[in-house]
Amino acid sequence: MSRDSALDLLAFAVGYRLMSPGERRALRISVLYEMGEAAPATPELAVLWHEDRLIRGEREPTSVYDRWVLMKARDEEARPAFDEQFWRARRADLEGAGFEPKEARDVIASVRASLGNPTGTEGDDNGNFQAAAA
Repeated sequence: MSRDSALDLLAFAVGYRLMSPGERRALRISVLYEMGEAAPATPELAVLWHEDRLIRGEREPTSVYDRWVLMKARDEEARPAFDEQFWRARRADLEGAGFEPKEARDVIASVRASLGNPTGTEGDDNGNFQAAAA
């Protein structure tokens, strides 16, 4: 992956996380729907549509699977949009694309600061093991 592609992926991942779970489901449905216009409709679209109706309360849960879907949706709603695992994965993406570790940390810190999501203490939760070991 090129450096530009890694930055595009970072921007998409951050934008995707800024959406609510309902907006993310709507995006997945619309993408699958548009893909279905160019190719046969997928069973995944039908399942996602069925789950979305359940989560929005348009139908009642009728199975253990339905209850699991509702529980998973509640968990997703309660989870913070940006956790440390998310930022570590994005930093790894940047480093895999050729960014130096310090450069990748600086990019992530800049994005986090612009979102009002501070990076914390060096070595604590932002993955700077070199500073923690010193």
